[in-house]
Amino acid sequence: MSVGLPVYNGERFLDRALRALRAQDYEDFELLVSDNGSTDATHEIAAAHAESDDRIRVLHSDENHGAAWNFNRVLSEAQGRYFKWAAYDDLVAEGYLSACVEALESAPSDVVLVYPRTSVIDNDDRVVSDFYDGLELTEPAPWQRLRHLLLSDTEYHPVFGLMRRNVVISTRGIQPFGKSDIAFLAEMSMRGKFVEIPDRLFLRRFHEETSVRSNPTGEQLLEWFAPRLAGRRALPMTRLTGELLRAVQRAPLPTRSRAACARVVVSAWMMPRWRVLAGEMKQHVSRRRRTQRAHNATTSA
Repeated sequence: MSVGLPVYNGERFLDRALRALRAQDYEDFELLVSDNGSTDATHEIAAAHAESDDRIRVLHSDENHGAAWNFNRVLSEAQGRYFKWAAYDDLVAEGYLSACVEALESAPSDVVLVYPRTSVIDNDDRVVSDFYDGLELTEPAPWQRLRHLLLSDTEYHPVFGLMRRNVVISTRGIQPFGKSDIAFLAEMSMRGKFVEIPDRLFLRRFHEETSVRSNPTGEQLLEWFAPRLAGRRALPMTRLTGELLRAVQRAPLPTRSRAACARVVVSAWMMPRWRVLAGEMKQHVSRRRRTQRAHNATTSA
């Protein structure tokens, strides 16, 4: 198994996350920690853990290439038959990996992802509430699983579940736009089933420095995913909708099944959000017109 932990300036919680992973009762795994040009003590913390645990390999970058690049970097370096992403600010209970491995190895081959239930923790690691993910996608048809996913109002925690690596690398991974975890899970859902483990073994930390809270606008979140895109108009819902349709096009499915999945994107995703999509396009057109008028004025002068 490979565990990939992408991180940028994570000194506040990284040590606790690494300790929780090292304390797993399932020990046969590699842990890839990718420091994405951090300017705090992230690299030193990761290196200290690697010195005392040969399962840990620290990858370093001299500059921050963004979260999408870093998520995909650890995936590209992974060697295990199974793969999971880990976050620097979340924790896993001691039996997380063993429960996931047991569930995946005992499941039929059409199960591509397993994940445990979630509890929410505070900054001091105390459980403050339980969360219902509701993403056990065991429906037989790809379009049914995709519909279940797109109609769910959730936090998409299964993106941190345990997956078959050969299936993960057939997807586009995490792409540089807000809510790209939804597009990734959509790709996975069209490739196989998701199974939920009933134990609450994933400890999600909601805090003021999470990506969404520290990047409240679409443009800020886009830059967090990919600094090279700084200054671009985000159009988050439009981009995500387009990526969902691309995910359908890329899915290794028969033509009829792919068409059914495309209809699901339209009915379960686009139609309930048509006002948001229309609003984004209206703003985009207005901005382009203003830019063109300014350009014409400058040229005329």
